[in-house]
Amino acid sequence: MTQIIEIKEVKSNEDLKRFIQFPRKIYKTCPYYVPALDKGEEKLLTKHPALAFCDLRMWLAFRNDEVVGRIAGIINRRCNEIKGQKRIRFAWFDVIEDFEVTKKLFETVEDWGKSEGLEEICGPSRYSNMEKQGMLVDGFDHITSLGAEYNYPYYPEYMDLIGFEKEVDYLQYKVKVTPVSERISHIAELVGQKYHVRLREIKDKAQLKKDGYAFLEVLNESYHDIFNFIPLTHEEMTWIIDENLSVGVLDLISFLEDENGRLVGIAMSIPSLNQAFRKANGHLWPFGMFHLLHGLHHNKNVDLLLTGVLPEYLHTGIHAIYHKQLHEAFLRHGFEYAYTSQQLENNIAARIWQKYDAEIISRRRCYVKRMDDLRIDN
Repeated sequence: MTQIIEIKEVKSNEDLKRFIQFPRKIYKTCPYYVPALDKGEEKLLTKHPALAFCDLRMWLAFRNDEVVGRIAGIINRRCNEIKGQKRIRFAWFDVIEDFEVTKKLFETVEDWGKSEGLEEICGPSRYSNMEKQGMLVDGFDHITSLGAEYNYPYYPEYMDLIGFEKEVDYLQYKVKVTPVSERISHIAELVGQKYHVRLREIKDKAQLKKDGYAFLEVLNESYHDIFNFIPLTHEEMTWIIDENLSVGVLDLISFLEDENGRLVGIAMSIPSLNQAFRKANGHLWPFGMFHLLHGLHHNKNVDLLLTGVLPEYLHTGIHAIYHKQLHEAFLRHGFEYAYTSQQLENNIAARIWQKYDAEIISRRRCYVKRMDDLRIDN
């Protein structure tokens, strides 16, 4: 007898807890999965400032009263308006190895999107590209970074069966930290003199938070044409400053300024905390905070989170200035490997990793599909 799959929308606090904790069930024995903090996920799903212009709904799939899958649908009305799209996004998608459950979950998101007059479904993508996005399609034997998702190989297989198509791919690089080359040092000196750009000293966390808005305004300009990016609102900037800059390590952050003190470039890194998050297993207390603090100060790996320069400085090479500064900081901290953030496969700036001892360790894909033919009948 066929077991009935029931799809239930998340309405109660208990269901939200199940939604957040479900991935830990299916990845319990997976050494490459990094669980998010429960409180952090709850805050993302209920208090993120993007919810002022995004509609969010969440569903759980049950079989015999057991949770076997989850998915969220997001209608980013601001993005649809800016980009002239009629899209619904899917995010927070996790499922047991069962195509029927997967199909039911996506049909549910599709039905909502169609009822809102939308035409395409895309993802995985959360509120914007400042959040996690992309499904792992290659590199399943590497532990994931905090800014990305892990999934099993059957996930992209199911996407193909449903009929999704590739929209963009992201690559992640692992870079060996070696002595700073004379070439990089020479380029950094030359472009600094030519364009009158220098490093801005960051004295303390208070200054870092104060300069945070200028930092993010640079992102708004430099990321203007990047896939899935829309300008950050003031409220989103405050969120990012409070959630990210407040825990930054000062000498792993670079601000570039011109001769008038205007911020023109940025770079931010942080010690890799994926192993610390694995040990915390979703909880800050009683021992999670200890693992996170230990990971900040005792680490052999570093994550490259954000980089950007104003559009007028593209192709000038001024990024060599913060590359040199961060490279020297990595050596002081004793880091052995640096892990890049996800970078679009056609990103010209990513070619810089060809100048280092680097390798591609993962590929993640954002999918898209017209909803006319999403539903599959057996």
